[in-house]
Amino acid sequence: MKQNYFLPKLFVYCFCLILLARCKTPYEPPIQNTKQHFLVVEGFIIGNGTTTLKLSRTRNISPHDTASRIYEDGANVRVEDNYNHVYPLYGSGQGIYTGDFNLQPSYLFRLHITTSDNREYLSDEIVFKPSPPIDSISWKLDNNSNVQVSVSAHDPQNNTKYYRWSFDETWEFHSEYYSNLWFDKTDSTFKTRYIPVYQCWQSDKSTEILLGSSAKLKEDVIDEAPLTLIRYQNKKISVLYSIVVTQYALDSSGYNYWTAMKSNTENVGSIFDPQPNLTTGNIHCLTDSSETVIGYIGAGSTQQTRIYINNTEMPSRWNPPPDCGEWHVPMIMDSLLYYFDDGGYTPINYDPPPGSTVFGAADHCVDCSLTGTLIKPSFWP
Repeated sequence: MKQNYFLPKLFVYCFCLILLARCKTPYEPPIQNTKQHFLVVEGFIIGNGTTTLKLSRTRNISPHDTASRIYEDGANVRVEDNYNHVYPLYGSGQGIYTGDFNLQPSYLFRLHITTSDNREYLSDEIVFKPSPPIDSISWKLDNNSNVQVSVSAHDPQNNTKYYRWSFDETWEFHSEYYSNLWFDKTDSTFKTRYIPVYQCWQSDKSTEILLGSSAKLKEDVIDEAPLTLIRYQNKKISVLYSIVVTQYALDSSGYNYWTAMKSNTENVGSIFDPQPNLTTGNIHCLTDSSETVIGYIGAGSTQQTRIYINNTEMPSRWNPPPDCGEWHVPMIMDSLLYYFDDGGYTPINYDPPPGSTVFGAADHCVDCSLTGTLIKPSFWP
């Protein structure tokens, strides 16, 4: 009797759960848009080399937003010092402005921008901060065989205390197979390949905000500050890897600005992370004092150091075993067209005896130029 009562009750409970599940609807939070596009200034005034600044505008966010960045082109950008010297930067498109400077470290500087619509922006006076040398760029394996790359530096005069780093990395990688042939689609014939597509290079830049401070220490020393982690079996170290690190010296205001920016852009996503906030920099609009400008400009000399990491220094099995299938295609026109005429396969060589079959593999297993460049970097050993 109890069993007969239990089954209908269970059915009712299940039916209610199904109804509740079907009542879920996606929540689209309201987005408050503004018509104003804030000016964003990115860069650092380098007193002993090439200065590169990027000017862009913020834009409205809308559902399914795919709009591109708004670049601020056609602006008059210049650096001024407290002795009325002017150092112009020249635009090259996409909001990029560059200039080669040799600045006096004892001077004060400011950035002056006049946009194409005659809006004027000026930074606070900037003290020139020379960077001490980089002591070393080092790397070591962690317990999971990942490669941790770190930077060490110190200032014996105890004048720096606040540091920022960026890096450019380049790596050489190879295809699974070396190809001697290519398929000419104009006449459906095989021809000898004279430009190899076996050895390639790829490059990338740092995207995280990398900061260090010795302000709470007795000595101005940075010891193995982490820069980047290269995961086990990453193809970046499948042959040879290079990283060049640039070091900037900051003042306390600049360090606080970059710390806030790091918190806003990287340390978000959980209930324990700090809430995003509007971070004000040291650039202001003279045309409209109420306009918000995003960016902090510093000035100084920089230091650079490059290291190489060879695959021979990695633990065994760093390079995963090949996973590219091999195909032996008969010399029949229908088969050749199926595989090599936009079929996703690249010929490698003739199978013996010549003229019977062609040995091939998937494009990405043969042609490394699909993901890299065939041009060897000038600094490559």
